[in-house]
Amino acid sequence: MTPVPVTRSPRTLPIVDPGTRESALCTIANVGTALETLREVRKHVRGDHKRRLDDVAVILRAVAFDAQAAYAITDEEAREFIRKCRSP
Repeated sequence: MTPVPVTRSPRTLPIVDPGTRESALCTIANVGTALETLREVRKHVRGDHKRRLDDVAVILRAVAFDAQAAYAITDEEAREFIRKCRSP
Protein backbone atom coordinates (compact mmCIF):
# COMPACT_ATOMS: atom_id res chain seq x y z
CA MET A 1 0.00 0.00 0.00
CA THR A 2 1.27 3.46 -0.87
CA PRO A 3 2.01 5.72 2.11
CA VAL A 4 -0.09 8.83 2.53
CA PRO A 5 1.81 11.87 1.22
CA VAL A 6 2.97 14.40 3.76
CA THR A 7 1.09 17.65 3.47
CA ARG A 8 1.84 20.96 5.04
CA SER A 9 -0.60 23.46 6.39
CA PRO A 10 -1.72 26.10 3.92
CA ARG A 11 0.12 29.40 3.94
CA THR A 12 -1.81 32.58 4.41
CA LEU A 13 -0.65 35.34 2.14
CA PRO A 14 -1.67 38.93 2.70
CA ILE A 15 -4.76 40.20 0.91
CA VAL A 16 -3.62 42.37 -1.98
CA ASP A 17 -5.27 44.34 -4.75
CA PRO A 18 -5.15 42.70 -8.17
CA GLY A 19 -2.91 44.25 -10.79
CA THR A 20 -0.30 45.52 -8.36
CA ARG A 21 3.37 44.74 -7.87
CA GLU A 22 2.51 42.96 -4.64
CA SER A 23 -0.03 40.74 -6.41
CA ALA A 24 2.66 39.85 -8.95
CA LEU A 25 4.98 38.86 -6.10
CA CYS A 26 2.19 36.71 -4.62
CA THR A 27 1.69 35.09 -8.03
CA ILE A 28 5.39 34.26 -8.23
CA ALA A 29 5.30 32.81 -4.69
CA ASN A 30 2.23 30.72 -5.51
CA VAL A 31 3.83 29.42 -8.71
CA GLY A 32 6.87 28.38 -6.69
CA THR A 33 4.68 26.45 -4.27
CA ALA A 34 2.75 24.83 -7.12
CA LEU A 35 5.98 23.75 -8.82
CA GLU A 36 7.21 22.15 -5.59
CA THR A 37 3.94 20.24 -5.31
CA LEU A 38 4.13 19.14 -8.95
CA ARG A 39 7.65 17.80 -8.39
CA GLU A 40 6.36 15.70 -5.49
CA VAL A 41 3.36 14.42 -7.45
CA ARG A 42 5.55 13.65 -10.47
CA LYS A 43 7.51 11.13 -8.40
CA HIS A 44 4.37 9.01 -8.04
CA VAL A 45 3.04 8.95 -11.62
CA ARG A 46 4.17 7.34 -14.85
CA GLY A 47 4.07 7.83 -18.60
CA ASP A 48 1.68 10.32 -20.09
CA HIS A 49 0.78 11.72 -16.68
CA LYS A 50 4.38 12.86 -16.19
CA ARG A 51 4.33 14.60 -19.56
CA ARG A 52 1.10 16.38 -18.63
CA LEU A 53 2.58 17.53 -15.34
CA ASP A 54 5.61 18.81 -17.26
CA ASP A 55 3.27 20.78 -19.54
CA VAL A 56 1.59 22.33 -16.50
CA ALA A 57 4.99 23.26 -15.05
CA VAL A 58 5.93 25.04 -18.30
CA ILE A 59 2.71 27.06 -18.19
CA LEU A 60 3.23 27.97 -14.53
CA ARG A 61 6.78 29.14 -15.26
CA ALA A 62 5.47 31.29 -18.12
CA VAL A 63 2.92 32.89 -15.78
CA ALA A 64 5.65 33.66 -13.24
CA PHE A 65 8.01 35.08 -15.87
CA ASP A 66 5.22 37.25 -17.27
CA ALA A 67 4.38 38.62 -13.81
CA GLN A 68 8.06 39.23 -13.13
CA ALA A 69 8.60 41.04 -16.42
CA ALA A 70 5.42 43.13 -16.18
CA TYR A 71 6.50 44.68 -12.88
CA ALA A 72 10.29 44.59 -13.39
CA ILE A 73 10.74 42.34 -10.35
CA THR A 74 14.27 41.11 -9.85
CA ASP A 75 15.02 37.51 -8.91
CA GLU A 76 16.35 38.66 -5.55
CA GLU A 77 13.15 40.62 -4.79
CA ALA A 78 11.07 37.56 -5.59
CA ARG A 79 13.23 35.28 -3.42
CA GLU A 80 13.07 37.74 -0.52
CA PHE A 81 9.26 37.97 -0.78
CA ILE A 82 8.96 34.17 -0.83
CA ARG A 83 11.23 33.89 2.23
CA LYS A 84 9.14 36.50 4.03
CA CYS A 85 5.89 34.68 3.21
CA ARG A 86 7.22 31.30 4.32
CA SER A 87 8.67 32.48 7.61
CA PRO A 88 6.30 31.98 10.56
